[in-house]
Amino acid sequence: MTDSHRIIIDWGTSNFRAYRFAGDGEISATHHAACGILSVENGDFEATLLREIGSWIDAKSEIFLSGMITSRNGWLETPYVEAPASLVDLRAGARSMVLANGAKLSFLPGVCMRAPTPDVMRGEEIQVFGSIAPEETATLILPGTHSKWVRVEEGRLTSFRTFMTGELFATLKAHTILGRLIPPDNLAADEVAFLKGVRQAYAAGSAGILHELFTARSGVLLGALAPKAISEFLSGLLIGAEISGGGALGWADRPLVLVGDIKLCARYQQALEALGFACRTGPAEATVAGFRRLAGRQEASHG
Repeated sequence: MTDSHRIIIDWGTSNFRAYRFAGDGEISATHHAACGILSVENGDFEATLLREIGSWIDAKSEIFLSGMITSRNGWLETPYVEAPASLVDLRAGARSMVLANGAKLSFLPGVCMRAPTPDVMRGEEIQVFGSIAPEETATLILPGTHSKWVRVEEGRLTSFRTFMTGELFATLKAHTILGRLIPPDNLAADEVAFLKGVRQAYAAGSAGILHELFTARSGVLLGALAPKAISEFLSGLLIGAEISGGGALGWADRPLVLVGDIKLCARYQQALEALGFACRTGPAEATVAGFRRLAGRQEASHG
């Protein structure tokens, strides 16, 4: 199979991202669409695939898929591999399907942990392997709706924790008494309020975030916090609590690698550096780099 017939797809809950390789191993075309698995009518994933990138696909195509498309709500459920896991384990855990025209699809597994507490990921593992060198030891942070802290030892994904930071932030703003105090047209960034929240939550440590969240209300009522600063303050509290949790695990014992959306990674970097932690940003196209490694094209660099 040559690179010119290889396609990689990151198909999540909300988005579809496809990349086609050229003969020299470089990306020759990309296609992004808001047709995540939840928007696919009657589970007709094949029709959606052909509608979006059918012109790329022929009998020689080899298509790798990761993300929620491989979940029980996706096209072909692919069981998790258990951590510690390597790229070899991901390859071994893949499940295959052949389209009517002969194109081969490989559905990649996610990674799970059963102890000390249950945890799962689907798609992020590809980003992890695309962000590290083959034998690297690192702690990676993947900010998002469900932020991940991932421990990698000598190139193997050994353990991870999920923090519901982004989802909780959206919920607090939309469905709690705290959100009612936020002016509806308040979109301005506020570095002072954000870092105040970061430091306050981090200092609280094991005392917990529940009381600190209420200070977004009591602070306004007592004149210590402006209503327009609530959103940024809440964001800082939650990210600060997440960093505190990662630190409590002992996972901030080395420079941290941030992987994901550029703006969100920049926010986390600002918070981490304010707390004295060293960090760097991983590759912009970590998913593509991870697929390249999995397909045997090339190894990731230190970025």
